[in-house]
Amino acid sequence: MSKKKREKKRSVKVNIAEAWVIKITLFTFIGAVICSFISQITTSKSDIIISIMLLSFMILISIIFDGIGLSVASCSEEKMANYARYKRQYDIALKLIRNAEKVNNICADVIGDMCGILSGACGASIVIELNLSGQGGHWVTIIISSIIAAVTVGGKASLKKVAVKNSAEFVFMSARMISLFSSKFDTKRKK
Repeated sequence: MSKKKREKKRSVKVNIAEAWVIKITLFTFIGAVICSFISQITTSKSDIIISIMLLSFMILISIIFDGIGLSVASCSEEKMANYARYKRQYDIALKLIRNAEKVNNICADVIGDMCGILSGACGASIVIELNLSGQGGHWVTIIISSIIAAVTVGGKASLKKVAVKNSAEFVFMSARMISLFSSKFDTKRKK
């Protein structure tokens, strides 16, 4: 292959990578605006129980998607061979693995950051609902935000080892969930 052809091929790869960066940046911006808007509406009009439930859900989602992103990044096509008999899910799993950097970016960064925004809004809502004013009020804010950060990071850390060790199972479960939703979309398209 000539030097010009190699350079042209390399520039095409760079352009594709740049397009992905632009797309994911715009998607994240729009998603963050929507999540911020929803969290403002939800937490400003809810009581402390709803805020705690939403906070717990957002932390759990962040932990799960971080594990999915890591498992896809650490899985290989060879590890998925045991699942080849499940044709549809296997094909989806291979697509996930072949696009591991994008899947990991979406799962760990985009969804994780959006859940972080919502977690922060829920934490602020909880502090407001507690209505602690005076000298000790700022300590409550610091403690609640520290607890949110610790639980999120601790949960992600505990799932990382499991996600890497059982990457094929995580990827297959993710492919299975995607196949459930994609089959619904496929039937809508056929109608």
